[in-house]
Amino acid sequence: MRQYYGQPAAEYLPLPTQFAVRVRAGSVVTGVALLVGTLLVLGLTAFVNRPLHGQGLPRAGLGTLGLALPALSVTATAIVVLTARRCLHGNYLVTARARTTRTALTICFAALSISCLLALTISALIDIWGEGGRLGLTDLLATFANFTLGTIGHGAGLWYVRPSVRTLEKFSDHPIW
Repeated sequence: MRQYYGQPAAEYLPLPTQFAVRVRAGSVVTGVALLVGTLLVLGLTAFVNRPLHGQGLPRAGLGTLGLALPALSVTATAIVVLTARRCLHGNYLVTARARTTRTALTICFAALSISCLLALTISALIDIWGEGGRLGLTDLLATFANFTLGTIGHGAGLWYVRPSVRTLEKFSDHPIW
């Protein structure tokens, strides 16, 4: 943003009106979509696991934890994306809040990555269904679906609170140059 405005970072940075409207509406749509998507992934996983294993959730508590951790990370990302609206003050971006939101998004993405690796490790190494150590395809699909949702949420959240010069030019009513 320093190149765009030609000055060091200020407390408030002006945004094009169209972009500010997009941030307000898009952060809500993206956050709600992430929450609904996470619930759908968990529901579909439990629905498919019931006929395969005789129950929707793993018998082992560690297996349930491995299924829930990525979903909780995506939920945390969704909450941060939903709160990205607070980075706006009218048509201005509050840089301190945007920096805090970017840090929270990075922490959520790191937690998502670690929880997905943990879930895959648990699924591969521990017999969570009590059926002789099979690696469950539904566990893998649920983990990858949650990772995909979290990555989309992270990218969208960063786009809202750290727009590029090209994005700002695209939404601008009149060029600043």
